[in-house]
Amino acid sequence: MSLIEHLNQVRDFRTHSQYELWVIRLRVVMGVLSGCTSYRALEEFVTRRQKALLKLLELPYARLPSYSTICKAIERVSYASLTSAFPKSTRPIQLGGVARDG
Repeated sequence: MSLIEHLNQVRDFRTHSQYELWVIRLRVVMGVLSGCTSYRALEEFVTRRQKALLKLLELPYARLPSYSTICKAIERVSYASLTSAFPKSTRPIQLGGVARDG
């Protein structure tokens, strides 16, 4: 399964939505993988790449979700629903400790 297919398995809690939830979640995943660590950083990431992302993903929108849309979608997601959408092989392995140099 593709990442988008996994993201589509997560329950959408919204009743009225302008964007499909996987679009918002994919934007978050891409931003985090690019080093974004805040909502504002995620917004800046997509603002800089919006035109290319809309074309690459063949999305029917004039623009991508805003800062407030991202915040609401992330804050209301069910952790259980999100983690159950991905097979165990794609989840991070939790280690008891981390070795450090020095």
